[in-house]
Amino acid sequence: MFEKLSATQPEIASQLSELISKDEFPSSSLFHGEPCSGRMFAAMSVAKEMGVPKENTIIVSDRNHSYRIMSAVALLRKSRNKAAKDFLKDSVNVLLQQYHGALMDEQTATAKKRFSDAAEVSELMEKLDKAQDNELDSLLASIEKFVLALADSNRTQAISVGQVRAIRDWCSTSSMDGEKKLVVVEGLENALGAAVNAFLKTLEEPPANTYFILISANPGRILATILSRVRKFRFQALDKERTKYIFNSLFINPNKYESLEQFFLEGGGIDDAKLKSMAHSLVATHNADIPAIVAELESCKGWDIFFSHVVDELYRGRLDGSIDPRKADYLIEGINEMVSKGRLFNQNKRLTFDYVAYRTKEVLG
Repeated sequence: MFEKLSATQPEIASQLSELISKDEFPSSSLFHGEPCSGRMFAAMSVAKEMGVPKENTIIVSDRNHSYRIMSAVALLRKSRNKAAKDFLKDSVNVLLQQYHGALMDEQTATAKKRFSDAAEVSELMEKLDKAQDNELDSLLASIEKFVLALADSNRTQAISVGQVRAIRDWCSTSSMDGEKKLVVVEGLENALGAAVNAFLKTLEEPPANTYFILISANPGRILATILSRVRKFRFQALDKERTKYIFNSLFINPNKYESLEQFFLEGGGIDDAKLKSMAHSLVATHNADIPAIVAELESCKGWDIFFSHVVDELYRGRLDGSIDPRKADYLIEGINEMVSKGRLFNQNKRLTFDYVAYRTKEVLG
């Protein structure tokens, strides 16, 4: 049980195995820790080990799936082996689970078109196993086209009141043969208060045979009354040996990348070193070429990554004494709040950037 997870998160795998074997898995859980630490993989592994059918699993997430999926597509184009194919299937499946039929009625007409696109991707993925080598590139190009559109449109708020109601109604409907249901919610800390409160009521009276797993990198921002109702599982950041295990399992040179995140970003067309350099120029050197930064970010769509690097630069300056702690804290709080609001209301990233650039220059001078 949890063989693959045991290689990267042995303590978590042991805890989950014991709980499931004793039929004591909690109705509400929180998988928290650093990004790329296996939280979503663990949630999907729980579904498998508990025998939850694919059609009985709903995922609501505000993560950008495009980086991982682009990396998986590029890997399969190059390697053309079963490991790469399974990696792509697992990556796309997480995105498709967000287009569960139970959520369709709560969507706008424009959003419902994306449900149709998701169905198209599902059909393309079914063809993947039967595709001949000479058909693979064309099939991957079609998958890539639809997936990127879905991944880009998906980055709005983590969960809405309408989605909570739809999930609650779906969970309350009895499954055939009493089958279990699983709801995975990632990014609840970024949702509107009304949605959070509605979700809290659902956790207070969880439907029978239904399990909720929250995924978060910032559990401190989740409502305290929700945290009090979940069993917490802390995922450790992957060290070099565990990262090497994952790369080896995918037949990737483990010395080529320092982390999974670097692999995903490069596969998604992101030059992370360049974004770090631009963030450094904005915070530390005060001679940033703003038009050049904007042009790069518009080209690679790496806005959120750039914002996180700016915050990292501020933390670094605070620690080494190059930035006044009060100024650093003020900017960090303001930037995090602006980025969160931008994601919540699906705001144009350029507006968020203008705030970050202007406020940083104004405060640091």
